[in-house]
Parts: sequence; structure tokens; C-alpha cells
Amino acid sequence: MDDISVKIVIAVCVLLILVIAKIVYDEKKYIEKLTNRLKKTWGMPTRQEYTENIWKNIKYYHDNQASENDIDDITWNDLEMDRVYEKLNHTRTSVGEEYLYALLHKTCIDKEELSERERVIDLMSKNEDERLKLQIALSQMGKPGKISVYEYMSGINDIKSPNRLKHILCGLAFLLSGALCFVWPSVMVLVFIVVVIYNIFSYYKDKVMLEPYIQLFGFIVRTVAQSKEIAKMEIQGIEKYMDELEHSAESFKKFCRNSSLIAGGGQMAGDLFDTLMDYVRMLVHIDIIKMCTMVSEAKKLSDELFKIYDTIGFLDSMISICSYRESLDEWCVPTFDDKIGINAENIYHPLINEPVKNNINADKSVLLTGSNASGKSTFIKSIAINSIFAQTIHTVLADSYTSCFYYIYSSMALRDDLQNNESYYIVEIKSLQRILEKAAQSDVPVLCFIDEVLRGTNTLERIASSSEILAYLARNGAMCFAATHDVELTNMLKKYYTNYHFEESVNEDRVMFDYRLRKGAANTRNAIKLLNMIGYDKVITYMAEKQAERFLETGIWSETE
Repeated sequence: MDDISVKIVIAVCVLLILVIAKIVYDEKKYIEKLTNRLKKTWGMPTRQEYTENIWKNIKYYHDNQASENDIDDITWNDLEMDRVYEKLNHTRTSVGEEYLYALLHKTCIDKEELSERERVIDLMSKNEDERLKLQIALSQMGKPGKISVYEYMSGINDIKSPNRLKHILCGLAFLLSGALCFVWPSVMVLVFIVVVIYNIFSYYKDKVMLEPYIQLFGFIVRTVAQSKEIAKMEIQGIEKYMDELEHSAESFKKFCRNSSLIAGGGQMAGDLFDTLMDYVRMLVHIDIIKMCTMVSEAKKLSDELFKIYDTIGFLDSMISICSYRESLDEWCVPTFDDKIGINAENIYHPLINEPVKNNINADKSVLLTGSNASGKSTFIKSIAINSIFAQTIHTVLADSYTSCFYYIYSSMALRDDLQNNESYYIVEIKSLQRILEKAAQSDVPVLCFIDEVLRGTNTLERIASSSEILAYLARNGAMCFAATHDVELTNMLKKYYTNYHFEESVNEDRVMFDYRLRKGAANTRNAIKLLNMIGYDKVITYMAEKQAERFLETGIWSETE
């Protein structure tokens, strides 16, 4: 070998070493930046924006896995649980997002399952270094955003894959006709041009069939690769999940082999190598051939794929819950017993800044009275949301919380259903009927929350019907929190309900609320005072006050003057 050849070899070796060193350096700096970002954003939500498409993707898993005893749409919307979820979503993967959303709907009644969630959450809290390693691996799986991972996984068996043999023959025809151009150019050049035109046409025709799944396949490849990395971490306490990931990921060897061939996608952009590879793909169809293999493998391995989905979703969700706890000033782990009732100390609403905290110690249903805007609705929503939290994320925003296991329902923020031509009253009685039926049929007690029972009808029939509805719920073992302005119910339901109330203080032209829960029924009114405060004509407010006082004295409404 002459000196020039030696110098060339040395130069190439040095260049390779520099390239490898740069790759290693870049990877190290990337991990350092990612680690710092994860530390900085610990205790913070991971999404700042939720588009309609993002919500559609997040909800798909739950919508297709929902069971009879899940939190239903009425309850979810009553409690503004989408907003609550946004606060709680600290996940790092699309799988984690979808899994956490579904988990929040499924009120668990199994102590062992909730204890396992708590064990993993606590483990992540106490082992920052191990948690960070896991978060880094999860972050590299990422959030595709444009797709629901579960939706595409579910549709794998329905993918219509192109004929793999046809594309192999297309590639061989290109190579063979190209080679024969040097042997028999007068004929083969024309044949070669025909082959090139056909290959490009058939490439784009069949590529369209698989295009929607390129992102999913890329996500699966990253997920399998990171699952293998996670399985190597040897994090004490979650060996079971590591073993499940390792076993499932190992079965995807053939699927992932040479998966880089499907990168690019014919965008004719990027560096020179990418551009050249785009042309190679068009002419030889190597990416379609590989994708046909991947489709075939994915169909065989769908069960293993869903096992990876569940394991990754669970781990990411538990870390998310751990991070959410870090954002809270006070929280507790719930205690469960077999007694109907709810005992909570300093419980508060997750969406309110600087909330007023309240205590509740109830061994039977609760009837809430009080003036407008005094805090009744917010309080029962606080209990409802935290009851869901207790049986899903095993975290309650309170100093202490004890209850039995419940199926949870509400009937609060209802509206007319114009699409189905149903009035508010019809919507309301249907909403209440589903709770009545569940209370009568369920082996597990029902915890229900009702705001202004039968507000959509006249006073006489409202009081008569609502008293019997609320009594029926209590007689059937339900734990009910009901808010009402009908003070008559406080006496009618004393056998089944404990009375609590909120009240206000009046200072000149101001009505002040302290939002504190008190025992007993309310004995104050403020609706007419509020009319006066915002500037209603004095004649209206004066005469309204006289009407109210006359009714309280006689029990009869007088004809207006």
C-alpha cells in the first residue's frame, strides 16, 4: 500500500472516529437537556393546548373500552372532568395520555389494585434517579399527536396490505433491466424506461394505502426500542412490568429489523442521502416491501402490542399521578371501609385557586341548603371529584378521607336537548332515572350528587316528587348529596338526610360569603337582596320582600298589587 493510500485510510478512520464522537457527544447533551427539562417541569402538566383532534385521540381508548360502571358522560360533564384531566395530565407518551383518561373513568372497587397503584406511585416518588431514567425512555416514545395510538393499533387487523410479491418483482425488474441496458442497450433502454414509469406509478398507488400507518409503525418501533431499554434498567419494585415489556418487545424482532427503510416518505426534502433514498424507494419499493412484512408481523403480534400498550400506559400514568401530587399543597391517600358514609377533613376543589376547605362527617345522605352563590354546588362537586380521585388515582385533595367503595353518578349541569326535542324537565327526570335504577339494582352502593332536584317544574309537584325521589335513593342504600332551595325538604327528609347549609352576612349593600359548611338547615335568604344590589327598581325589590314576608306568616301567596 503506497503512502497516499495509507493517508486516505487514516483520514477515513479519523473522520469516522470524529463522526462517532460527535454522535456520542450529541446524545449525551440531548440526555442532559432532557433530564434538566424533566426536573424543571416536574409537578407541571405536559400539554399546554388541547385541540379538538387531540381530545378525539385521547378519548378513543376509553370510548372503546367503556364498561357499565364507568363514570358516565353526564357525570363527567357535570364535574368538568376534562378540565380536571388537563391539570392531572403529566404524562410523557400518547399511550399514557389515553390510558390515564380511561383510568379516571373507571372507579376501582378492588383494594389490592389500588394498593398496587399506590405502591408504584410511592416508588416513583422516592426514587428520583430511577424515575428520571424511566421518564427519559418514555419521552423518547413521544406523543405523535395526529393519531390515537389505540385506534391505529385496533385497526391493524383491518389493514389491506399490497401484494408483497408484486413489489419484489418490481424491484427485481428495475435492477435486471438496468443491468441489461449495458448488454443490449437498443432494446433494454426502452424496457428500462417502461419499468421505471410503472414502478413509480405503482409505488405511489400502493403507498397511499399504507401512508396513514407509517407514523404508527415508527411509533411502534420507538416504543419497542424504549421498552427494551426500560427492561434493562433493573428498577427495584417494578420487575414484573420490566419482565412483561422485555417478553413482549422481544417478539417484535422481525418487525423492527431494517425498519429504517420506511423513513423519509418521498418528501424530496432533507439532506442528500435522504433525497437519494427517496428515489431508491420509488424505483425499488424497498419501503413498501418492508411495510408489507411489518403489517403481517403486527397482525400476528397484536396481543403482545396491547400488552406493551397497557404496561407503558400504566407506568406513565403512575408517574403522572406522582407528578400531580407534587403540584398540590395538601393531599392524602384515601382509606376505605365497609360503612356507608364519607368522612373528609379540609377537602377542596382541584380547579379553584386558594379554595376554602371544608370538613364533612356524614354516615347518611346529606341535604344542602343555602343562599344563591353561597357554595353549595362547588362543595358537592369537590366531594364528587375527590371521590372519583380516591377510587382512580388513589389521591384525595384533603387532609384525610374515608369512605366505602361506590359507583358514582351526578345530575347537575343539565340542559334542554333541542336535538331530540326534549325540554329541561324531560332531560332532568331521565338523568335522575338512571341513578334511581342503579341504586335499586347495584350490589355496590351508589354515591350520587344532585343539584336543585326537579328545578324544571312547578313548586308543588317539585317538592312532592323530589322528597320521594331523595327518600327512595336513601332507602336503597345510596349515599346522596343533594343541594336545594326548597327548605321544606329539610323537615320532610330528616329521617334519611343530615342537614347542612352555607350562609352569608349582609353588610350595607354587600352580601359576603365565607363558603364554610355548617350543620343544620339554612335560615337566611339573599335572592331579593341580590336583585337590589345590582340595581333592580326599588319597587320590584320592596314588593317582592313584602310578598315573601306575608307568605312566611300565612303560608299563602297574595295577589300582586
